[in-house]
Formats: sequence, C-alpha cells, structure tokens
Amino acid sequence: MEKNKNQMSIHTVVLSLEAHSLAQKYSKQHQRPEKAKQVYLNTLAVYGVNFYFQVLGVETDYDKSNSSNLLTQRFIDVADLYVKDLGKFECRPVLPNAKVLEVPPEAWDDRIGYIAVQLDQSLREAKLIGFTPKVVDKKGIIPLNELHSLEEFPEYLSQKRQQSTQVVAQQASPQFVNLERWLERASNAFQYGWQAIEEGFGYQRVGIAGALRGGQLEMLDLKDVKRWIAQVYASQPNAKQSQGNSLAELDVSSALIQLIELTQDAEIQWQAADFLWQINPNYLGAGNRGVKDLGIQLAGYPVTLIVAILALPNGRRAVRLQVSMSDRSYLPFGLKLIVLDEAGNLIQEVSARSKDDYIQFKFTASPGDRFSAKIALADASIAEFFAV
Repeated sequence: MEKNKNQMSIHTVVLSLEAHSLAQKYSKQHQRPEKAKQVYLNTLAVYGVNFYFQVLGVETDYDKSNSSNLLTQRFIDVADLYVKDLGKFECRPVLPNAKVLEVPPEAWDDRIGYIAVQLDQSLREAKLIGFTPKVVDKKGIIPLNELHSLEEFPEYLSQKRQQSTQVVAQQASPQFVNLERWLERASNAFQYGWQAIEEGFGYQRVGIAGALRGGQLEMLDLKDVKRWIAQVYASQPNAKQSQGNSLAELDVSSALIQLIELTQDAEIQWQAADFLWQINPNYLGAGNRGVKDLGIQLAGYPVTLIVAILALPNGRRAVRLQVSMSDRSYLPFGLKLIVLDEAGNLIQEVSARSKDDYIQFKFTASPGDRFSAKIALADASIAEFFAV
C-alpha cells in the first residue's frame, strides 16, 4: 500500500499479459473503435478489482458479471464484478489526470458499491484509489477527492456481509409485526425498528398518498375538508338527509370517522383517513400508521416503508403499503414492492417507474391473516412480515 498526496490509501495492481489478453479478447468482438476501447479499459479495471478481492480473500464470480457478457457489452457501458453472496461492484476506469469518477446511468442503481480504478498512460498499472457506496445522488459524477479511502473498504465489506446475514436470518425466522396492536394503540406496539410516523420522520418527511404527495404536506383548509365530506357523504347510496344534517353538526374528526364507517368505497375511506391523520392523528378509531427506514439494507438509499391500517365496519382490515424516499427524492428506477401471502404466494408486485416519488399497494385482510412485503432493488432486498 502507498499514500498519495491526499493521504488516500491506494492499492496498485500490475496489469499482466493475462489482463491484456482478456481485454483484447473482449474488445475484438466489437467493430466500433470507441466501443472496443471502452470494453478494453473496463476489462482492465475489473481485472484490477478482481485481483484486489483475491488479496482480501473475497470470492468473486466473473461469469455472473455483466461485464463478461458480450451482448451486454455491446449495448451498455458496464464494468461490474459479482461478489459471492453480496452482489455487484462497479469497477470504473479513471484516466490519468482525471478529477472525477464518472459512472453511466445504467450502473447507478444495480450496485452495492463503486470502485475507482486509475489506469496509467501505458496501461501497465491499475491503481484502486477509492470507493463510494452510491452515485445516483450525484448523477454519476463523483470528485475523486470525495471518495472513501480504500482503507475503509474491508470494513465496508464486513458491514455489507453482516447486513446480508441479518436479512437471511430474518427470512429464516421472521419477526411478525402485529398490526392489530397498532389499531389498539397498545403500549410498545411499534417494534423491530418500526416507529409511529409522528415520532419517526414527521409529516414533512413522509409522503402519504392522497393527503400527502412526494413528501410535501398540503396545508388543509378545514372548510375545504368539510365541503369534501358533505359532497362525498351525499353521494353515498345509503345517506339520508337527516343524517346529513347531523353530520354537518359534528366536528371534522368525528365526521371523517363516520364517513369511513358509512362508505364501502376504499378510496374514500383512505382519503378520509389521510385527512384525519393530518388534523388529529391520535383520534380514537382512526387506525394507525408506522414507518421503517430500510436504507441500510438497500445500497444506502434512504428508502422507507410506510404501513397504514384501518378497521372496516365489516370486521375486516384495510392495509396500505407504501414505499417512498425520506429525502423526498424519486425512487430508484426498478425498485419493487412485492407482497406475498403466508405461504409465499405472490399477491402483488409494483415497480417504480421513472420519477415515481412513491409506489403503493392497498388490500383488505381478516384478523389473523399473515403476509410479507419485500422491497427489492437489483441484488439488494429486505422483507418485512406482518400479522393482522
């Protein structure tokens, strides 16, 4: 190991004949000179990182890496290396005198880390000069002086393995969150990292569909809420004028509860609950919401899972699962919310599109039902288990 002028740990790998033979083998498959050069440099960078992992005693699988796939090479700029039981690291070549690490958009989400590999002019040496856990927040442009020192990398790997082990252990012996205790507002109802939204992230940081959008709280005018209640109530087939008059005499919170109990329309019930949670979140009978930060298990993205539950007049429970970002940014493209029943059968799968600030799924369940929600992003995933 040596130190550069910024005192950043560097690991130097000699690019042997084997490295150049491999790079030439792949680059020759591409006719366009710019693509052939890109593949050649990417292969050298991956070779250098693979050699470093061997020094650390970390098992890799080059065949599982897209960088070894000729078809993938043809269509995207890829320099990934698969690490067994963890996922893919992106190994980006950095040319001499470069000031930044540049990562193409196709590699922003599907990685558990990014390693900068500086190639010398003669392509005889590859210097691993630092790493970063993610790049999407910087649009793929990371100044080299902002990279984490390579001295921190073994500890970073250890943390990722520990997180992976925790996920496997959780899935083998899951801890079920008791949503009925949320409804009862029992003491210590929130467990296993869950928090009430008011205590955990605050209204300003969590986006609730309907009443909240993209993390932005809409200021409610109670006159508008009352007008909405009257309009919706009047549209219900079992509404009576006498009941409508009494409804107008109720305070807003009580009127919203009465509307939830009266209507059979799930969207109206959720909208009424969203209004109520803004006006009076602790109102008895208003259901409850919890939030959990999942970022540490999902490549460092500030992803949160929000679960809301309502008691319905027919004795069933309405459940809403929502995934959003605590920093108000858009969800990573392709992030999935996968809902399974107790037997592991798929109930629903929802994927984030470009510029989605949240994804969600709503359904009804009976007391005693169990289900799980899996949030997945490329090779990273986390599952949460619930009992109604």
